[in-house]
Amino acid sequence: MKWLVLAILLIAGCILSLTLGTLPLSIGELFNVFSGQATAAQKLIVVDFRLPRLLISILAGMGLALSGYLFQTITHNDLADPGILGINAGAGFTVLVYLGFFANNQASWMLPLVACFGSIGAAFLVYYCGRQSEKIVPNRLLLSGVAVNAGISALTLIGTIRASEDSYTFVTSWLAGTIWGTTWQHVFLLLPWLIILFPVLLLRGRTLRVMSLGDEIAIGLGVRLKVSQLFFLLCALCLAAVSVSVAGSISFIGLIAPHIANNLVGRKSIASLVMTGIIGSLLLLYSDIVGRLILNSGEIAAGIIVSVIGAPYFVYQLLKSKH
Repeated sequence: MKWLVLAILLIAGCILSLTLGTLPLSIGELFNVFSGQATAAQKLIVVDFRLPRLLISILAGMGLALSGYLFQTITHNDLADPGILGINAGAGFTVLVYLGFFANNQASWMLPLVACFGSIGAAFLVYYCGRQSEKIVPNRLLLSGVAVNAGISALTLIGTIRASEDSYTFVTSWLAGTIWGTTWQHVFLLLPWLIILFPVLLLRGRTLRVMSLGDEIAIGLGVRLKVSQLFFLLCALCLAAVSVSVAGSISFIGLIAPHIANNLVGRKSIASLVMTGIIGSLLLLYSDIVGRLILNSGEIAAGIIVSVIGAPYFVYQLLKSKH
């Protein structure tokens, strides 16, 4: 029943995303687009604009949610999230630097690569600061992420003061979590990572389940802890970096989705992984829809809508862990 409800919500979200907007379409007109009987304008709106954005919302939401699941498993901390660990901040800083120094060469296909590079750089800095005696120390890793996030965010804020008006507008929009990658080029940049990594994570689901029980138990059951931690850390990094690079700086999905999944199906590795991915997709998809419709003109960034949900949930988890 739970899976059926999620499937209905996903299908309904897809229909809403494709039909609602500045130029709304009926269900019949949407059907005509896919049956080849629509007008050129309707086909342009759906196929070239709304469908890529829909797929980016689904894929990026799934990537961020799975990344959060992995970070929480590795650190044994329910508050771990790619945004909190500095990955979003690293991407934003390199985007700002790129726009500042290469303002006359703003090839859109380069921005995801630049953002991805920044995410990877920030993550390796967090990893370097968070390890001790060649081992990953979960709490140290999380604290290092908070520190790196704060430091890079401060540098980004300083950089925006010197940025041009266009660069400033884009970077602030990107940092707010606006889904800017809305072309098929961006879809095909993100899709291969999920096609490869999601099945790999499902195959390694038992290892994740054992690791969630604690480091000592995992070692006792034969898990090569250091290798497994590094492997899943790299998977989490890749998923978060490529998702953020095309969807903007969106936090809290990686925090919320794993908790909802665990409440629905428990900590069963394969079931909770799949559920986490679906919930992440739904969170970003519906946040994007609400952000597009809430104002009469313009839109609110999906990242802001997610934060409205995620920030109180983060405080709730803090209070819960305190007790």
